[in-house]
Order: sequence, then structure tokens, then C-alpha cells
Amino acid sequence: MTISQILMRSSWRFFKRHPAQLLLSIVGIVLGVAIVTAVLITNNSSQKAFALSSEALYGRTTHQITGAQGINERVYVLLKQQRPDITMAPVIQDHVVINATVYSILGLDPFAEAAFERSSSPPQAINPSSSVGSDALLASEFSIREDGLTIGEPVELNVGGRQHTAMIAGALKTSNPVASSGLLVGDIAFVQSLLDRKDTIDRIDLILTTDQALSLEKLLPANLVLDAAISRQQTMLAMTRGFHINLTAMSLLALLVGAFLIHNTMTFAVVQRREVFAIKRITGVDTNTIFRSILAEAVIISTFGSILGVIAGYVLAHFLIQLTTQTINDLYFVLHVQEIWFDPWIIFAGLLLGIGSSVIAAALSAFDAASTHPIQARQRSAIEQRTKSLLPWLAIAGLTLVIAGFVLANAPLDSLLAGFLALMILILGYGLALPWIIQLLSRSLQFLVAKTGISLSFALAGIERNISRTGLAIAALCIAVSATFGVDIMIGSFRSSVDQWLGKTLHSDVYVSAPSAASSQNTPRLSPTIADNARKILGVRSVSTGLSLSTSTDVGNIDLLVVNPHTKEDAGFELIQSHLEFPWAAWHKAATVMISEPLATKHKMASGDFIEILTESDGKQPFEIIAIFRDYESSHGKILMARSNYSNFWTANDISSLGIMLIDQAQEKTVMAELQNSLSTSAAPLIIRSNTSIHQESLAVFDRTFEVTRVLRWLTVGVAFVGIFSALLALHLERSREFAILRATGATQLQVMIIVVGQTFFMGLFAGALALPLGWVMSEILINVINVQSFGWTMSSILPPGSVRSTLLLAITSAILAGLYPAYRLSRSNIAMQLRDE
Repeated sequence: MTISQILMRSSWRFFKRHPAQLLLSIVGIVLGVAIVTAVLITNNSSQKAFALSSEALYGRTTHQITGAQGINERVYVLLKQQRPDITMAPVIQDHVVINATVYSILGLDPFAEAAFERSSSPPQAINPSSSVGSDALLASEFSIREDGLTIGEPVELNVGGRQHTAMIAGALKTSNPVASSGLLVGDIAFVQSLLDRKDTIDRIDLILTTDQALSLEKLLPANLVLDAAISRQQTMLAMTRGFHINLTAMSLLALLVGAFLIHNTMTFAVVQRREVFAIKRITGVDTNTIFRSILAEAVIISTFGSILGVIAGYVLAHFLIQLTTQTINDLYFVLHVQEIWFDPWIIFAGLLLGIGSSVIAAALSAFDAASTHPIQARQRSAIEQRTKSLLPWLAIAGLTLVIAGFVLANAPLDSLLAGFLALMILILGYGLALPWIIQLLSRSLQFLVAKTGISLSFALAGIERNISRTGLAIAALCIAVSATFGVDIMIGSFRSSVDQWLGKTLHSDVYVSAPSAASSQNTPRLSPTIADNARKILGVRSVSTGLSLSTSTDVGNIDLLVVNPHTKEDAGFELIQSHLEFPWAAWHKAATVMISEPLATKHKMASGDFIEILTESDGKQPFEIIAIFRDYESSHGKILMARSNYSNFWTANDISSLGIMLIDQAQEKTVMAELQNSLSTSAAPLIIRSNTSIHQESLAVFDRTFEVTRVLRWLTVGVAFVGIFSALLALHLERSREFAILRATGATQLQVMIIVVGQTFFMGLFAGALALPLGWVMSEILINVINVQSFGWTMSSILPPGSVRSTLLLAITSAILAGLYPAYRLSRSNIAMQLRDE
């Protein structure tokens, strides 16, 4: 038997006698790897879902023709006649509701669809000339199976609040049934009438070569634009990029805390075998062999834990994907697919992160065991003395990293990756300095609590004397709690900013809009006569109108908001930058717009610049940006245009919403009831909501958006709790002889428990207090660097009420709970057994 085999057998016997340590090591790895793996699976699944949904919606489409107000169907006929060599197909796309479930609906021409391969069964079966009928739809196989739709049975469709009946004529066959989840396909004429599109279509899909694209572009009228289909998909994916990166950063933070946990556990496993390693050194085992054997232990334990972590991450991902999909639907676009895609590279990444972090964390312990002189093996004080001599140097290194993190965070790099890197460097630097700070704090507090009794003084002295163990445990808990505190400040600041923004933006008392199945480019429209009728209702002081549409610009497709405000002096938007003294007065002049802060930030625009917008009458025209306004609704960006300006370039005069101000004496509920009775009909139903209800619903969406972040934050705290429990159990069991001597010299079980619980109290207090400055710095980077790069908006930093108290309480409670079992075990241990010299 080789020396390596003997060492591995010795390690196996040790962990067999100490299963709790082995379990805690594995649990720490499992939790850290599970969180990272779950986020990787969630991000991968949502991106794969988008790719599959795009495949079902676009098929082999390479280019699309779109217009400022849709496309007249005659344009398609004309293009088809002029270029019969080009593969093209008209498309209508929107959303409808069946039994409270939102579906995407496509109107397609069955004679033009074959080449696009959106499915293996194009809608020839629902040709109006067939026996199936003109009201027929094809539903995806997945929806028929999961949503209980029945082929041959009628269904009730809610289209903008209006009820229509359609027949499910058959299943839509696709190579991947999940890809077409939530999709309905119908003949374009039927869908056109269903959605009340009259003689317009939404887009023309094409399959083009580069030469064909160049020649076709010359044939298009000025109010139409030819874009590559991939550019639209990339734009939609870019919307969620910051969201996915934030999730990944939170998961890596959990893994970092887990690495502290693993180091704690491996350190204790090495310390317990100091004498064994010393004997092996004396008998001729060299230091490299001992070093490799300890690393081999870490590899074996971490491999097993990482495999379990990957499995646990797969289970956790089922929960996270639902929260993530809800957030994407709330903020960005409708995503039907919620399946889990578990690619092999995720398994490799989870194993690599788990094993890699474990080996790195265990390397210090392995080096310590291999380099310890055999004579010093039984001297715990020698280890602590060596650790204390290193603490000032670690603090200097930590301070250097903190400074480097600050410099990187404030560098004008405009990089999201740089922001996260700065954050990680700051956390690592702060963590390196923590043990030295903790040593100073515990030493200083000993003088303050000396008069209160020996128990608390002994507890503080124990923290200082065992700083190699307590320092890491407190650092792990401190980093986890600081993340909680920092994210609390970020979310609280964001929520407060959104709350204030809603108060300024929701200028009217009552809002009127048409029902919509989902946010889409085809916002339901209202007749302009509704505004005139609303002004005649008793109690109404003034009426503003709004129109939302998506338009092509030189920086991509952007939402255009056309407003006819209550007064020309203020449209209810907070301006944060303008090169003009009176921007609201200039806003009504020809070819002027205001843009939102995210649009300005992401495309480096400023007041005084120009943006090209595709108009209905004159094609792409330059518009002067006269101001930047604050906006938290769209991270992609938004353009604000006056109705008088819009009328110069668009012929349609329809609207999508009304804002109604009431006279002071009017009863809100009475006026809302009168509006409902006078304006809403079965043919044109309306949604009438008060300012307050919209405000509350918007904040509810905000709270849902950060539900994933909260879940990951608490999982990180859970990892830290396991870590400090492991460290305390290891530390107190290691000091069992010390506590046995106290018991033998007259200390009671209660006094031993007070010492142990007191020590955990101070460890929690130190962790909570030291987490506050780190958490505040983290929040500043999250708010002013990462948030700006991810979403493009700025906000003020606000400390939520009670957050300091709750942070301290969380740290202290976690530490005390983690110390209860070690305290109980030490107070009940056999004194004679513990005093026996093994």
C-alpha cells in the first residue's frame, strides 16, 4: 500500500468518526453550487425560451418590413407583383386571452407560408375556402395538452375586452412542441377582422439574400423600413441582459460565502489532526504528500457536494423560472415558454465552480498542515500566534483591494462587468481586513465588559484568542448580511424613487384605456370622440390624451408616447436635463421631442442632439431632443412627443388613453361610474381606473420584479448561517478541554452556556455592525454603477426605515441560533472524558 493510500484511508477514518463535519462541509458546497446552478439554468432556460418562441413566430425570416402605423395591405400586393422572385409573407401579430391565459396570435397567409417553416403544418387547413370555416384557429400541441383546449370545440377569445368565438381546428405541428407554447395561428383575413385591423397588416416577413435586400430597400416608400430580423431579436434580448447578470452576481456572492464556509470546515478538519500529521512527518512523510492528500480530500468532498448541488439547483430552478418569467412578462415582453433546459455545460460549470472554490478554500489549510513543524503540532497557540502576525498584512492587502475597487467603480468605463468586478474586489478586500478589525474590537470591548462579570469577558477573550477560526466565521456572516443590507437599500431606494415618480407622472385623477391582453406594439386604440364625450361629463375639469406605439428610429425600435397634456406648461414628466430655459414651451415646436433617461444613457444622447424617427408621411426625419425626462417604466427607452407635433407627420388621430382631471367638488367614484356608463359599450369596452389604483398596481409589479432577488438574498444568508454554525461547532468542540477545565474548577452548566451564547452574541454583533458600512458601499455601487449600466436610470440613495435595526437583529439572531447547539453540547459533555489526554 502506498503512502498516499495510507493517508486517504486515514482521512476516511477521521470523517467516519466525525460525520457532522463531513455533513456540514457537503451542505455548504451543496447550497453554494445549488444557487449558482439554479440561476444558470434559469437564465439559460429563459433565453432558450425566447429563442424557441422567436423560431415559432418568425421561422426562417431574415428581414422584416415595418411601417410607422402598420402597413397597408395594398403595399404587400404591389411588392409581390414587382418582385415575384422574393419570398415574402404578410403577418399580423398580437395577444388574446382564453380563460385568463394570454396567447400570442398570428394571422398568416397560408399560400405564402410554406418557405418560412414556422411550423410543419402551415395554416392551409384553415383556409376560408375549406370546410373548416373562416373562424378556425390552430393551437400549439403543448397548449392543447396543458391548457385543456379541445380540437373541434369553440373557445371564447377576449380581444381588447371584446368577446369573440373561434374554433380550434387542429394542432400546430412543430419540431419542438414547447417552442410554440401559447401560440395560436389563423388565416390572416380572420385574424385581421378579429383584431379590427381593417386593411392594415403589422409587418411583411421576408427571406432575402444581401443583394435582394439592397434592391428591395430602394423600392420601399419613405414611411416603410427594412430591418434584419435578428436585430429585433437581439434588441429584445438586450432588454433582459442586465436582469440576468444581476441574478448571476447574487448567486456568485452565495458561492463566495460558501467558500468561507468550506475553508472553515477544512481548517477545523486539519487542526483536529495536527498531531496525526506531525507523527506522519516524523515517520518520513514529506510535506508535499500531506499537502496533496488534504487537497485530494477537498476534491472528493467537493465533487460529491457539487453533484448534489447541481441536482438541488435543478430543483430550485423550477421555482426561479416562474418568478423570472413573471418579471420578464411584467417588464419586457410576453414569454410563454417556462420549460427547464439543463444543458451539459451547466453541469460542467456547477462542478467547476464547486470543486474549484473548495480546492482554493482548502489550499490554505493544506499549506498550514504541511508547513507546521512537528514540535508545534500540539500547540494551538502557535497557530494563533502565526495567524495574528499575518492579520496586519492581510488588512493592508484588503485595504489595497478596497481602494482598487473604489477606483474601478468610479472609473468612466461604462461597463457592467467592471461594476460587478469592482463590487467583488471591494467585498474580497473588506473580508481580508475583517479579522484584524474584529481582533481590535474584541480586545477593546474586553475592558468595557470586565465589570459586568467574567462570563462576557471570557466570551470576548475567546473571540480574540481564536481569531483564526472566529475571524473567518464572522467575515462569512458579515458578507452575507451586508449583501442583505445593501440590497435592502437598493430596493428601498428604487421603490421610493418609483413611488415619487408615479406621484409626479400620474398627473390626472382618473385614467381611461382600452383592455389589452398584454403589452405589445399594437396598443389598443380608442376613438378620439371619446375624449370629446368625456369633457361633457359633469365633474370633469380637463382631459388629456395619450397614444403609445412602437416606431423605428436610428437606434432601433423605440416606444413613442404622444401626449396632448392638460396644460402646455407641464405634461406631468420630471425633466432632469435640458439645454433650453423653457423646454415645455419649445416641445410644441415642429420636429422636437423629449427622450427618457434610459434611452439617453444607453445611446449616449443629450439634450440638443437629434434622433431620427420613422414617420408616416415623410419617412425617417430628424427630431431635436430638447430635454431628458425621468422614467422607470421602460429600461429600453421612450420618446415623448406633443400631439400637435405628431399631427404634422402622421394622419391617424386615434388615441390609446385618457387622463381626466376632476373639479375639486367632484366625487371620484361618481364621475368614474358616469364615465363607465357614458363611454363604454360592449363593442368598445373601457378600463377606468383611479390614480390611486394605478399607483398601487404599479408598486405591486415592482415588488414582484424583485421577488427573485429577495429569494437569492435569503438563500445567501442561509449559506452563511450554515457556515457560522459549522465554525462555532468546530471551534467549541476544539475548545472542549478548555470548557471542561472551567467545569472542573467550579463553573456551572449555565455559566458555560452563557459564555458560549455570549460569544456567539458578540460574533453576531460584530458581523452586523461591520456589515453596515460594507452594505452601504455595496448599495452605492449597485445604485450608481450597476443599476445605471443595467437599466439606464438613476435614483437617490435612501436608507429604508428600520433597515439598520433589522440588519443587526438578523446577524445577532443567526449567530445565537447557530451557537445554541454547541452551547448545549459543551454544557452537557463529560468532564472526565474531555480532560483525558489522548
